[in-house]
Amino acid sequence: MPHTSGATSGTSPGMAYVEIGVSDAERSLDFYRGVLGLRPVDAAPEPPAADTHWLSAGAALVKLVVRADEPAAGGPLGGWLGDDLQRGLRHFGLKVGDVHRQAERLRSAGVRFTLEPVAAVGDVNLAFFTDPDGTLLEIIDGHLTYHEVATPELAARERRSAEARPATAGPAFDHVAITAAELDTTLAYYRDQLGYPVIGRLVHDQDPRGFVIDYLQAGDAVLEVFSFTEATRPAPDPALDRRGLRALGLAAETGRDIDPDGVPLRQVAVR
Repeated sequence: MPHTSGATSGTSPGMAYVEIGVSDAERSLDFYRGVLGLRPVDAAPEPPAADTHWLSAGAALVKLVVRADEPAAGGPLGGWLGDDLQRGLRHFGLKVGDVHRQAERLRSAGVRFTLEPVAAVGDVNLAFFTDPDGTLLEIIDGHLTYHEVATPELAARERRSAEARPATAGPAFDHVAITAAELDTTLAYYRDQLGYPVIGRLVHDQDPRGFVIDYLQAGDAVLEVFSFTEATRPAPDPALDRRGLRALGLAAETGRDIDPDGVPLRQVAVR
């Protein structure tokens, strides 16, 4: 779901990047740069590595790590399943000016959608598709109408940002979504320890799984935390050197290498 970008004065350092494993550098760069329109960075937040490519997406960076070999177990995405009841990293979201306009452009470039553009809970439009290796991506437009607002100034800033975004605006980093085992434990880490304020909440009251999303401002990006009344499943093994969504880079003292829900964390020095 879409959120504000740009300066986030008054919030703590937050999400610096999302790390994605890919099998073919040229193919993935063609996709992320040529199709999505992300840009090379001038200076990466980590030492250069031959198998790593950094792209700027606006609110945060995208780190592509080439992993040509199949993982030892769990298939191409190392045990990641297309089921939000699986804990850990779920998808990477990009805001756009108009979902239908961008979906047509992406479709003409050969992108296959797992969910065609649809009006969604929260009064936004969204669509889902995958990168060449199967990583789940989302495009969204508009601004959320929360069922519960926790920080009115952040919700208001989202609205102003969406109103100022031209319909022609292409994809830019918006959020990363994770599924939590115990919402209180996840909030105790991201909200209470790292200082990411809760913007608001959506309750998907038609979902029989008891689906709720809490939205946390993580610097210039947003962390979506999924929780369910239905039992969740374990995250993929964080030790697997795998393709797909691999880790979050946080510009903060993380205090740990893996979050409470099995998401690998990379600590980025704050400059």
